Amino acid sequence: MKIGRPKEVSDEHIVAVARRCFLERGGSISAADIAREIGVSHTTLFNRFGSKQGLMLAALGAPRDIHWIETLEAGPDHRPIREQIVEIACTIAAFFEDLYAGFTVLQASGIPTEALCPGEDPEESAPARAFRALTEWIGRAQDQKKLAQCDAQVLASTLLGVLHNRAFSNRICGEPGSDKATDEHHVADVITLLWDGIKPVP
Repeated sequence: MKIGRPKEVSDEHIVAVARRCFLERGGSISAADIAREIGVSHTTLFNRFGSKQGLMLAALGAPRDIHWIETLEAGPDHRPIREQIVEIACTIAAFFEDLYAGFTVLQASGIPTEALCPGEDPEESAPARAFRALTEWIGRAQDQKKLAQCDAQVLASTLLGVLHNRAFSNRICGEPGSDKATDEHHVADVITLLWDGIKPVP
């Protein structure tokens, strides 16, 4: 009986399992333990990612792609604009929470701050593209008379800043009582606070 070659484990699968292991057990978990969890040799991990630090950065560092950029580029849609803003803000808030969860492990492991973000053109980085996408989404909503006229960049910066600060408080400052439900309630409260300034003029 001919035995085929074993199916190669994808980098995406390795990164997903490694991320879970690092978040659950911290940066002190060995590459060998992660390799056993994945079902590969630790040599495979080093061949793919160069070192344990390389694996940690791939699993926990800043992403090269942000999945919700495409959602922003496709909108706004036909739903009530306030509903869309709350949905977008909740998605961004969850993204920041995940980002800080990874950064916390990296920083606790002594990995320098400058290594946390991939070296690329700042104008084409994922955060820069996300900011542009949100700004342009706001601009289109304004053109459609769904939001009041204001500086779209300022509004995008304000929203991102509030959501970023919430994630910082939760992860770095140890703010108590934070979970998915309370974070979504917080986002809704933020939009309520901003709404009088951005709601469309009748």
